[in-house]
Amino acid sequence: MRPFAQVLFIISSLSFLQAETVVCSFSILKDLCEQLCDGIAEISVDSIVPNSADPHTYQPSPNISKILAKADLVIVNGLNLEGWLDQLIEASGYTGYITIASEGVTPRYIGNLPDPHIWHDPMHVCAMIDTMTDALTETFPKHKEKIESNREKLMEAFKKLKVNIAIQFSAISKERRVMLTTHDAFAYFGEAFDIKVLSPHGISTSDDPSAKDMATLVKQIQSLNISAIFLEHLSNPTIVKVIAEETKKEIKGTLYADSLKPGLHLQDTIWDNAKTITEAMTSA
Repeated sequence: MRPFAQVLFIISSLSFLQAETVVCSFSILKDLCEQLCDGIAEISVDSIVPNSADPHTYQPSPNISKILAKADLVIVNGLNLEGWLDQLIEASGYTGYITIASEGVTPRYIGNLPDPHIWHDPMHVCAMIDTMTDALTETFPKHKEKIESNREKLMEAFKKLKVNIAIQFSAISKERRVMLTTHDAFAYFGEAFDIKVLSPHGISTSDDPSAKDMATLVKQIQSLNISAIFLEHLSNPTIVKVIAEETKKEIKGTLYADSLKPGLHLQDTIWDNAKTITEAMTSA
């Protein structure tokens, strides 16, 4: 091997040995983590569930265990989103620190089940950012200053987002702020911006409604004069389309519930959802 090539080989080998890896359970956490680690070349961030897959129903392949085994830190959402995770971690042999991003958030419950979709409220995202920052700076103390600087910028972005979305909805009367989407993923968004959100499915995309539930929902939509019906990226559109036909309502677009809109960060995806919803409500 030529001397120059030997030097490059040694440097690349050292870089590999010194790699610092965070594994997130799904794409939304990966995006937040990457933004917190922006400008830190030594930290790589992986996601178990790709952005093109539904985190509720994901079935990890055995190869995912290899990704977990090399992690310095694992970040999960919690609140029963990743029902497949415990078995995967046990199979991987990972014994390191696991941080639960939802730890600082008080969730809503449907019966005994918590609603995991906290990332649709910008202020809940701020709490997630705080929890993730603590975990990252504890795991990678030499990068603390940069991570905390990124935290401040990211927190400011979500605080501004909350204000800007509220301004968007302030022009829409309360009786028109009623929407239906595929599964019960937008309740936190509804609480944050005073919107009534209906859905045929429960908090998991695998929760199918009964015939009685469907009939009740159709009556509710008709009585509320609902102004906006949406499909969801990654979710089966069949039931929503049936409801739209039954109620003679038009489907007004697609929302991103459990993934990012391709090419966008979380804050931009939330803003894109908000624009889709407000446009539908003002044009109804």
